[in-house]
Amino acid sequence: MHYTMKFLQIFLVWCALNSSAISFAADCEKYPSPVTELVELKPKMYAVKGMPADFDPCNASVEFKIPSQSIKPPLVIISHGGAGLGDAERNIAGEFRKLGFATLIFDAYKMNGFQQNWQFWATQVTNESRQRMNYKATLGAYQWALNNEKVDASRIYFHGLSNGANVVVNIAGAVDPAHVKGVFAEGTMMSGIGVPDRLNVPVRLIFGKLDNYGGRQQDEWRWLLKEECIVNGKSQNFIQPTGSAQRCNTDINSQALTESPMEWYELQKQMGADIEVWWYENAAHGMFLGPVNKQTRTWGANNTRYAWTGAGSNAREKFLDDFRQYVGLK
Repeated sequence: MHYTMKFLQIFLVWCALNSSAISFAADCEKYPSPVTELVELKPKMYAVKGMPADFDPCNASVEFKIPSQSIKPPLVIISHGGAGLGDAERNIAGEFRKLGFATLIFDAYKMNGFQQNWQFWATQVTNESRQRMNYKATLGAYQWALNNEKVDASRIYFHGLSNGANVVVNIAGAVDPAHVKGVFAEGTMMSGIGVPDRLNVPVRLIFGKLDNYGGRQQDEWRWLLKEECIVNGKSQNFIQPTGSAQRCNTDINSQALTESPMEWYELQKQMGADIEVWWYENAAHGMFLGPVNKQTRTWGANNTRYAWTGAGSNAREKFLDDFRQYVGLK
């Protein structure tokens, strides 16, 4: 028995030292979650009614991982795209851990008690509803991380894809620069909860030059995309920092068009914000989804648009090189 216990101890130590990352069961207590519900707006299109749930570190979707042998590493909080937590988020989280960063990923929809599959969330729920749930959870994840002794709370970064990109640029208008050192928003759009008027921390907008996701024409690129203000929901639902959606929503200027992401970027530059655009060749929407896939996708019952996704490995490597340089790893 003595030798068996000794072997087990040695084996567990070996596993810890040779694992690429250590997963932690969150030290947490349950948060009470407000009740949200899906409401059908029209055939195959839903909105979420009610105040979204806060971040719940006990939720089964939470994956908080630290590179093995790391002591208080910096943290990247990853806000998922419109389909929920999936391969794109897990793939990029793995790359960040290779660079020595702890990562925190989660599914905001599951935190609200929803269990529908990714196809439902990707094509049958409004951007505004998805982003509201994700923003509330992501802001809560940041507040949770500030008190987590396993990471360096003075070096927090955010990455967001698609709907998650809108979430993290709004996070950039709400967080403290004493804790957050950069926000990386991949495939930002203007519909949903919009974008903030004021940024507290640096933002890098990330676009693949083949990103036409949501475009009505093949060459209607993501950074030029505009939508009707009516799709931004009701002003009473907004909890994000003051920004474009407060002036462009179902209640105000409903028939007008949003700005494009590039118009917002230019305005932020004029105001002196620390914001840049990182461009990538041979890349569409969601670089870490896999190879380029030239497809269309139908939202609701009949709203078919272009939806090219993925990227070549050279684009992914270029992004990781740019990230390394930004954080001072080379």
